[in-house]
Amino acid sequence: MNIPFLRDDSAIHGQIQHVAPGVRRLLCNNPGPFTWRGTNTWIIGEGEVAVLDPGPEDPAHLEAMLRALDGEVVSHIIISHTHRDHSPGAAGLAAATGAPTYGFGPHMTAGAGGDEAFDPMIRLADGDAVEGKAWRLKAIHTPGHCANHLAFAMEGNGVMFSADHVMSWSSTVVSPPDGNMRAYMNSLAKLRAREGLDHLYLPGHGPPLAEPMPFLDALATHRRRREARVVAALREVGRASAVALVGPVYGPMDPKLQGAASRSLLANLMMLEEDGLVRREGEEWVMG
Repeated sequence: MNIPFLRDDSAIHGQIQHVAPGVRRLLCNNPGPFTWRGTNTWIIGEGEVAVLDPGPEDPAHLEAMLRALDGEVVSHIIISHTHRDHSPGAAGLAAATGAPTYGFGPHMTAGAGGDEAFDPMIRLADGDAVEGKAWRLKAIHTPGHCANHLAFAMEGNGVMFSADHVMSWSSTVVSPPDGNMRAYMNSLAKLRAREGLDHLYLPGHGPPLAEPMPFLDALATHRRRREARVVAALREVGRASAVALVGPVYGPMDPKLQGAASRSLLANLMMLEEDGLVRREGEEWVMG
């Protein structure tokens, strides 16, 4: 099953795009191999609003947010997870608006490339509600890409803010130690169990995703096939590091993505090790 990625995107950096009742999108100009065209900042509500994922520390994006919010009150600043393209912008927005910050908690793995400066004023656990004027969000803990990752279901309109757990333009990088493949798969199943509740996914990167359930099925199938290729490649070569398995498992690829591919392969190998199928010997892996 091929994943029907969405690569066409009409959003313009720094300009508001209305995507659903009570939801606006503001695309940050931080494109890259892992951010696609940039980080999506979501403005929820009207008049008195929440800002979800204010993005990186970027003066131009902060100015664009404040310009878009002119005449409105920011009552909540919500963070999906503490990667540097999502949470550092909270500091500038909070200083400018006085709004409190919300999130699962600080980055959970030291040295894992996260935003270690962010610590939410108000911590959210799985199932907690965040409520403002005419909107209500349910926090859903979805670790895998990041240990403190939250998705948010907007009650009453079928919108799911899926952040980086489910992105419309690409599959998600799962990089240990903060990333965990088993947690990712369990979180994917957790969202899949919400069939009938969520009809539009608004991701951290990429355009809105309608009819998300078949997309989730394709993501899960893709990961299971990748796991099978890891096992087959390791059986063939007998012994290899995660880096050495990139070519046999992925085939030819952009050199810029090889590092991330090796991290996802490591996450696969660690899950297979938990299942007793492979074992680690130094920096190399062999069949268990």
